[in-house]
Amino acid sequence: MKRTAASAACLSALALLGMGHAFAQSSVTLYGTLDVGVDRIEKGEGNVQGTLFGLRGTTPIPNSIASPASTSVRVSPSHTRQSNFGMRGVEDLGGGYRGLFVLEGGLTLDNGGVANDGRIFGRQAYVGLTTPVGEVKLGRQASPMLIAYYLVTPEAIGSTDLFSAGLAVNTLQTFQDNQISYAVKQGPWTAIASFSTNAGVGSGVSAARSVATASTPVATAATGQIVGGLTAGAETTDDRGRAVGAMLAWRGESLTALASYHRNDFGGVPLGVVSGSTLVPLFTVENYRAYMASFKYIFAGTGTTVALVGHQGKFNLGGNTDPTVNTWGATIKQAIGQVDLSAHLLDTRFTNYTRGRERGLMFGLDYNFSKRTALYTRFGGVKDKRGNIVRGAITPLPIAGGPGALLLPLGSQEVPLFAGAGQNLDAKTTIVSLGIRHAF
Repeated sequence: MKRTAASAACLSALALLGMGHAFAQSSVTLYGTLDVGVDRIEKGEGNVQGTLFGLRGTTPIPNSIASPASTSVRVSPSHTRQSNFGMRGVEDLGGGYRGLFVLEGGLTLDNGGVANDGRIFGRQAYVGLTTPVGEVKLGRQASPMLIAYYLVTPEAIGSTDLFSAGLAVNTLQTFQDNQISYAVKQGPWTAIASFSTNAGVGSGVSAARSVATASTPVATAATGQIVGGLTAGAETTDDRGRAVGAMLAWRGESLTALASYHRNDFGGVPLGVVSGSTLVPLFTVENYRAYMASFKYIFAGTGTTVALVGHQGKFNLGGNTDPTVNTWGATIKQAIGQVDLSAHLLDTRFTNYTRGRERGLMFGLDYNFSKRTALYTRFGGVKDKRGNIVRGAITPLPIAGGPGALLLPLGSQEVPLFAGAGQNLDAKTTIVSLGIRHAF
């Protein structure tokens, strides 16, 4: 099975666990993936009448002003892979023991910036010890849920990888602050368990982040911040932000099958929208739980890979309505010489709450000059159905939308669809891109 450079550090623990005495001395490796393309994003006019996102204060705003149709041409990063750079080191200590570290940051190649809410090592920053009975790591790390997705997606969790949409329901299912993890590998079986003292929940949750946006100021204690934001992982004396995760995988020659679990406590913090420089609370959030099961099968000698994933995430909002999101993804990928053809299907919906949903279809073509360098194109789109109008339990503003269109402005997601393009409620968003990536 192939592994992309983008997933190298997330899977490094699994590789080290199976290497026996392969290392005879210390080594430090620089690695990374650079992915950038030119894209054209088209959004239909959003239908936001009567919802939170069609109001200015208490005054309704026409759809054509609140959520107009738009077309943009951009240079944007991370279409097929998450652009990143990093270094990892291993020291053989003898007797089956190895010390290790990883420092890894996300990149935004369009402007030379750093991702993950402005952190230089915002993806991973940890040290660990491999032993004859497993591996322990401490620091900011990939969650077991994220590692599970890396093991099964035929893509690599770029912004056009619809297969991995369930991850974005809650950013803390990706990278977590303050994490302790344990991994063990026996034959085809791999198991990972993790615990975090605060994976990234601040004193309030909103769309504000470390850098001001067109719709939000710089995150402060008064505004709240995105889940997983720059300072959201500050540890407290209560259980706010605590998280546990687990993954069990069977990895054979052709078949990978696995299941993963994630839970984090929010400690009853307010969740809402920013008005001026103040958080307007809509709900309090108690906890979030998620389950995922998936498989990937590679047909020997045909160049064909198929994968299917089901993910369910549930927010406990401390009231009568606890939003549940069900996400299904399917991918087929066909290698023909140096060309990879792919197709991705997505269906994600609130099974209660607004009952809004999104459906998506994405096609891809990659021309691989080598194992490290490729030209690619992606074309497809996602259609949002806003569903019913509900109201906040604290501030009764009207709310509607499917998961992807709604959870981003409520601070649950860090990166919206299609490298930051986002979605309009009850509208179709399409992308056509042409790009290049290189792994080192």
